[in-house]
Amino acid sequence: MSVRAIIAAVLSTASAMPAAAAERIYCAASDPMVKMSIESAFAARDGKRLVHFRGITDIKDDKTPQAFANLKLNSAMLKQAWMDGDELRLQIYTDNRDARPFQTFEMSIVTRSTANNPDRFAGRYVLTVESAHGKTKAPRDMVLLHEAAISCEIK
Repeated sequence: MSVRAIIAAVLSTASAMPAAAAERIYCAASDPMVKMSIESAFAARDGKRLVHFRGITDIKDDKTPQAFANLKLNSAMLKQAWMDGDELRLQIYTDNRDARPFQTFEMSIVTRSTANNPDRFAGRYVLTVESAHGKTKAPRDMVLLHEAAISCEIK
């Protein structure tokens, strides 16, 4: 195959691709118990993996451990992220492993794209905060269990 044919094939393939690819995802929720915002970039290499994940959650419940009341989220806390068709899910987890009592923060986000805009997602999040007394991680006491609406957008 000649160099001109290769260049023509590359250019025709490139013109068939979307003009702008999704670069970031942004999620937000605000209700009487929790206020949060989350954002992440998509990996430049494959455009599927989330990188530079970050966010903040402000939990307004007085029973919430101080370590999680105003929690800054980072990439190490993002345990799972997946998009499948019109569904977007995130799983966030952290704990205060070295402190006593042992406490955990876990958030599951499940959303679906909206009918009128495939780049907007609406759904629910479930937040659990648990505490274990003594030197063992189990059994745990439920400090907070909260579920509410969340929306996300791909830009």
